[in-house]
Amino acid sequence: MNKMFLRHFSMVATGFSLLSIPPVFADVQIGAKLLWDHSYYNGVHHSAGKSGSDNEIRLVRVYMKSKFDEHWESMIQTQITEHEGSTKTAWKEVFLKYNGLGPFDLTFGKRKEPFGLQMLVNAERVLFLERTMISSAFAPERSIGLTVSTYPGNTSAELGVYSQSSSGNSSYSKGGPEADNSEKDTYAVTGRVTFAPLRTENSLIHLGLAGSYRDFGGNEFQVKDRAEVHLAQQIVTSGKTVADNLNLLGVEAAALFGPLSIQSEYMQLSVNANEGAQDAKHDGYYAELGFLINGTRGYKNGKFGAVTPSSPYGAWQLMGRYSVLNAEDNNEGVQAENIGLGLNWFANKSVRISANYILTQLDNAEPDNDDGDAFTIRFQYVF
Repeated sequence: MNKMFLRHFSMVATGFSLLSIPPVFADVQIGAKLLWDHSYYNGVHHSAGKSGSDNEIRLVRVYMKSKFDEHWESMIQTQITEHEGSTKTAWKEVFLKYNGLGPFDLTFGKRKEPFGLQMLVNAERVLFLERTMISSAFAPERSIGLTVSTYPGNTSAELGVYSQSSSGNSSYSKGGPEADNSEKDTYAVTGRVTFAPLRTENSLIHLGLAGSYRDFGGNEFQVKDRAEVHLAQQIVTSGKTVADNLNLLGVEAAALFGPLSIQSEYMQLSVNANEGAQDAKHDGYYAELGFLINGTRGYKNGKFGAVTPSSPYGAWQLMGRYSVLNAEDNNEGVQAENIGLGLNWFANKSVRISANYILTQLDNAEPDNDDGDAFTIRFQYVF
């Protein structure tokens, strides 16, 4: 971590401290998170099929949550990243929430679009070190817009309208409108509903359905993904399609029975092309198993929360995952399959140490470079 990075972190933290001074806020919470990774990878994950290793500050985020009164609250979150000696600061979430409309909440500003069970979990709470290929390749992330949400009983429903800027900082980070296309800004409509037919102190069954319509304004779209190894290169790619719009479908299910957890999602992306071009369709799925010892995992409003250890020696978790991303269509693109194994140690609510092993196989890739593996360890601190 170089001096420039520390200076950025100090400036951001000082800024948040100053913002918390005015007494107009009834309640203020300031926090931060640091994730540091070291990876070894070879084969298809490295250029020319060679092996390599690297480390990175995966992310540093500083946030401030504020409540103005019983109906208004806000959140500001900034992220600091360092890559190849360059340090960047970006606003991740900036929004106001109003809950004075009975069972409905209104959120204005930049926040995560309501799509995907795994994508809606905070980065430090994802049980494997990286989200699955379909989550990172298909599920939209943070966008500027208006979201309406409600959480009656054991159900949740969220619907929002979001902007996709043609400035190159697209709300759909998987392949947004190109920066050199000055035609127009585009938009997206995204929604998600969930239901928990079983919810007790030690058991949970979760079901969910999500969809998104995304105007794409005749821009070029392509699937690109790192296959769950963040430090490695993008190896899962599709052909390029000049798209009028995109349609996303997500189906999700999860269950907790004491220490055992099961989670799975299926996603489908339909790319509707301009006249004269060919449409494309991509999909994928994953299934994930976990066994947690001396700990519990939170769940609220259709989303999973943090793991809380129940022992002074911390909580341990063993995991396995199988995931598939099919980026093939129109005689282009590849399909990837991953087998993942993971071990987590939650020392307390703040400290977590994790290790993941990923084995990757590509179809329709070069025969002499169609597989590889990776091993990653992470130190995480949250306060």
